[in-house]
Amino acid sequence: MSTLSLSLFFAGLAILLVGMFLPGWNTAALPKRAVKRRVYWGATIIALPVLFAAGWPDVQSSIAFTAMAVVLMGGWAYFRTPNIKIDGRILTADPSHRGADPLP
Repeated sequence: MSTLSLSLFFAGLAILLVGMFLPGWNTAALPKRAVKRRVYWGATIIALPVLFAAGWPDVQSSIAFTAMAVVLMGGWAYFRTPNIKIDGRILTADPSHRGADPLP
């Protein structure tokens, strides 16, 4: 692995960690939980092309790095957070996270 690839790989991991652990905050329009959800998935979307580029030109490594990020962030979101919200329903393994978003 070249120095550039290694740097991109660690940059992608750092972006994912920021998305995982940066706390949400209340805004006038959105509650803390909704802001956290947007930060989480925004960091994931930003990290995916960075991790793909880290594996390039080896396509298998690129796919493996992006698949690792999708599994890590998807699994973390499902098992530990209320960050998966589809059609107004929060999908999570933890029943305590299934309640509606609080008001801002």
